[in-house]
Amino acid sequence: QVCYYQALEDVYTRFCDVMSSGDMFGLKDYGVDTAKDTYFCFHAPYNKLVQKSFGRLCFLDARRRFHCNSATAADNEEDDELKPYLTKPLEETYTDKTLEKILKNKSSTMFHEKMKDANYAGQWIGNTYTGSVFFGLASLIDRLGGGDGGDLSVGKSIVMFSYGSGALASMYRLQVRETTASKHAKFSIPKMSSTLQLTQRLESRQKVAANELDLALNTRAEMHHVGAPYTPVYPTEGRLLPGTYYLKEIDGQWRRFYERISVDADVPVVKEEDVPLAPLSVLEKN
Repeated sequence: QVCYYQALEDVYTRFCDVMSSGDMFGLKDYGVDTAKDTYFCFHAPYNKLVQKSFGRLCFLDARRRFHCNSATAADNEEDDELKPYLTKPLEETYTDKTLEKILKNKSSTMFHEKMKDANYAGQWIGNTYTGSVFFGLASLIDRLGGGDGGDLSVGKSIVMFSYGSGALASMYRLQVRETTASKHAKFSIPKMSSTLQLTQRLESRQKVAANELDLALNTRAEMHHVGAPYTPVYPTEGRLLPGTYYLKEIDGQWRRFYERISVDADVPVVKEEDVPLAPLSVLEKN
């Protein structure tokens, strides 16, 4: 957790310096509280860490205000609760539970406005590791990019924070632009949102018994014992979403062959919870 904080704070400090200086951006005193029309997408191991980390950005903004103009900062009522922490070394603040609670309360409204939709899908499925920050971007586009009335409209910005297990981190800014040619129309935000249908797909998932995973893992283990050639025993028809690629067979030379569910196929109908996913041949063995 501390490593995540340190990586985020380092790139955020550098990012704000770039955004606040020069002719390219020139956004004076850039920070989460002054970044209007901006959403944030973080690498998200779990939602609680993301929310606490967003609070840390608000803390860095307060410290920057204090160090840039201590007289003004001292009169800033919004920072009153933070005054005891504004001059402390950062490393002494990472495990302070009182500060953590203050930051959570102070940043809750902005977090809801700027990060809730990017975190929505991740709360459904958990950590996707390498794809986490881009899954957050997909969630944001799906939730706010629909149609002409979508909130993720031309001119809005998205700040992306990518993190690599303490080794590397980066922060950069994306901006929604108008598509300039008909050939680019398929990459518009409304088009991506309608194609993703991420919320709808997540809500259409089927709840199954926990032992279904045991059965699937046993089947995979048996495949390794049997060897090639091999044909998967689990059915695909009526189980996979349109456009899904799946393994059809492994031949005698261990070459893998894939096929794809037609993009025009019907969306699988959610079955009752007591209907097993495993085929009869698997159930009989277990």
